[in-house]
Amino acid sequence: MSTTTPRARSCHTVTWTRQSLGEQPLRDVRFRARQWLFARGCDDDLVDTAELVLAELGANAVAHGGHLTAVTLDIVPPTIEEPGVLRVSAHDTGPDLPSLGAARTGRTDEPLRECGRGLGIVAALSRTWGAVRQQGRHKQVWCDLSFPQHA
Repeated sequence: MSTTTPRARSCHTVTWTRQSLGEQPLRDVRFRARQWLFARGCDDDLVDTAELVLAELGANAVAHGGHLTAVTLDIVPPTIEEPGVLRVSAHDTGPDLPSLGAARTGRTDEPLRECGRGLGIVAALSRTWGAVRQQGRHKQVWCDLSFPQHA
C-alpha cells in the first residue's frame, strides 16, 4: 500500500459526491461509473473490474468510514513512455487508514469469514493501491487499474 498519490496527467476525470447520488449511493455510483467508462471507449473487462473495485472501496467506506462522501474516476491514457491508468477513488470521513495486513488474520477459520476480503480483492485486481488522509478526518482510498493501449 502506498500512502501517497502519484501525480496524475489526467485527461478525463469525474467525481460524484454523496449529494449527487440517490438513496442507494453504492448502486447509483456503480451504474454511473459503467456508463461513464463505456462512453470513453473502455472495454468490458476494464469496466467490470472497475465496478468490482469501486463496490469494494465503497463498501469499505461505508463500513469503516462512516459513509461514502465521494467517488472519483480518473483516466490517464497511455503514452509512448507510460502505460495508461484508471484510478478509482473512494472518499469517506473515517480517521483510520486501511491496512491489507489487518484484513488477514492467519486464523484457520479465515475461509469461513463473512467480511475482510474486500481490500485483498482490490489489491489483487489493481496495479497498486493506497490511502491518504485529506483535510484532517477525511481520507481517500484509491487503486490504479491498467488502462489498455487500445481503449
